[in-house]
Amino acid sequence: MVSGRTTPTRTVLCFGDSNTWGHLPPDGVRIGRWKRWPGVLQLELGDDVYVIEEGLRGRTTVFEDPFTPGRNGLAALPMLLETHAPLDAVVILLGTNDLFLPEHPNAYQAAVGVGAMVELVRARAGGQGEAPPAILVVAPPPLGPIGPWEAVSPSARQASAAFGEAFRWITGELGVSLVDLGEHIASSPVDGIHFEVVDHAVVGRVVTDALRPMLGL
Repeated sequence: MVSGRTTPTRTVLCFGDSNTWGHLPPDGVRIGRWKRWPGVLQLELGDDVYVIEEGLRGRTTVFEDPFTPGRNGLAALPMLLETHAPLDAVVILLGTNDLFLPEHPNAYQAAVGVGAMVELVRARAGGQGEAPPAILVVAPPPLGPIGPWEAVSPSARQASAAFGEAFRWITGELGVSLVDLGEHIASSPVDGIHFEVVDHAVVGRVVTDALRPMLGL
């Protein structure tokens, strides 16, 4: 566990939804801090880095959820950038909840939403020395069989199959780094949406590998 004996020299903000919060299917029990992927990231990076979790269940990219207010990620991000400034890196893992909204956005619309957050981070946040923080976009894995959620959004599972392609496109357009989780894990077979504990460990290590050079470690 992180000792707390040294002062962190770098700060990383992990901005996401229930898979960053640590929702364990099927009952939504919260996975412990050091088993959630941001906690794994903290352990991997060590005391020189301060990892901040900002995971909210139901968070979308840029959309308002008429049934659960306060989930618009783009609306929440400016306050968080100021709250936690200065930041050296921002990790964004969002898009899954977009597919369950009444208007049924697709993977490309979710990717464009993430792109709007990338541009906001560049415009509003400064890291050490007032330079914009490094940005790492993490594409969610495709959904598995989603059971009762199929009735809420019959198109969600099929739409999610394009996450990797869509996020690769938007990050290429914006010139930011990407981790495509579809290449590393699968969504839980229990609910088809969330990550199992073993997959949180994989995500934490994959994000660590991507962030190290971005942080100069």
